[in-house]
Amino acid sequence: MIKTTLNWTVKNLKNMYDGKNTLQMDHVIQRQSGQWDGDKLKKSLLIHSILANYPVPPVYCLKEAVSEKDYSYSILDGKQRLTTIFDYIDGRYPLDEETPSVVIDEVTYELGGRYFTDLDAECQQEILRFKFTIYGFEDADDDLIEEIFFRLNNSAPLSKPQKAMPLCGVENAKFIKSLLADRFFSDICQFSALQRRKSDDMCTLLQSMMLLDSRHEGYEFSSISADEIMRYATYIKNNYSEKQKERLYDIIDYLEKVFPEKDKMLKKINIPIVFLAADTAMGTDYDSTKGIYRVGPMYFRQWFSYFFDECYEDYKQYCSSGSIKKEKTLKRIEVMESSLKKYFELEETEKSEQNGQDIPLSEESSPDGESLLDGSMPFTDADETEKGSPTENTEGNPDLPKSEELASVAESATLYTVSGSTGTAEDKPPEEMNLGAE
Repeated sequence: MIKTTLNWTVKNLKNMYDGKNTLQMDHVIQRQSGQWDGDKLKKSLLIHSILANYPVPPVYCLKEAVSEKDYSYSILDGKQRLTTIFDYIDGRYPLDEETPSVVIDEVTYELGGRYFTDLDAECQQEILRFKFTIYGFEDADDDLIEEIFFRLNNSAPLSKPQKAMPLCGVENAKFIKSLLADRFFSDICQFSALQRRKSDDMCTLLQSMMLLDSRHEGYEFSSISADEIMRYATYIKNNYSEKQKERLYDIIDYLEKVFPEKDKMLKKINIPIVFLAADTAMGTDYDSTKGIYRVGPMYFRQWFSYFFDECYEDYKQYCSSGSIKKEKTLKRIEVMESSLKKYFELEETEKSEQNGQDIPLSEESSPDGESLLDGSMPFTDADETEKGSPTENTEGNPDLPKSEELASVAESATLYTVSGSTGTAEDKPPEEMNLGAE
């Protein structure tokens, strides 16, 4: 590894970031942007520190050749400081009213409440010609970069999930960031801006991965705490297979079909448990390319609404203090899985499969071209949209509650399918859906 000191002003850095695109802020082990959002005084005090010549921490970057003469620079530490200054210069916020005045060459300048363009010319120039101490690393492999980032931030106020990112390795970090940027985590799940700044979405994804690995790979977890997540991140470094990634992709794809829009019950404490429920509902012999699942996405959506209407009290008692403990986590899984299996009579299906009475996934064509599975017509989400919800108790047994009638209907088919396409009218769930209590 080669370490050099780079001699750039704020103006140089901003030009590199804005125009030449030679300064990058999105290295995979970096925290998400906006860590200082909502704390205008903190941002203002950085500007004051520059003008008052107070100590400002160094910036660290990775220097990589893109051609014989050109290089790119990826920030490893200092992203929040640089973006705070760039945003101030671009007029995105004024300084906090409580920002102290500053003395430059024996002249006092007021800063409180001022945008960059409102500052006196002397103050503007001081900011633009300020030089950070910048260290550049060359010839550093992924392991070394991870170690540098971890050591730089080990005493900084990073959340434990943020510290877990470099522990899981660069390849896994790229994979995890791609999932967090996907529609399910970015648009559908309920995470506040503060939770995203703390990387709670990342923590929730890692919890979900860990619980799936506990089920399928035999991973032993002691809790779903942040400390355990850091241990799990270390465990999966260079140890997360394509098969595991494929399963995770398929579950998220299934849940995106289930939830076409944001759902208020998809919050941090519930999401990892919902991942396991989706894994159960999809079945062991699902075919995501054909959209064939044991329980179709729209039926899962109806059960999900039913669960938070009718079973939430049983579930909620394990969501209180100490919910990260293994015992309470397993209880939440048990309550949700039990409801799912009872609702669709999956335990009876599993017994039949164990007795050799399983139903193959291969589709056969009937004389009229309709899909047949083992001689019986599967219930598809498209069927439910065209014919009306199976929970509408209009022609069935009037003595049965809605959920039991659906289960009764399910007896005639142990497999529910959905078209592989998304976003069509057939895939949309009923417009009115009670999502349960908060």
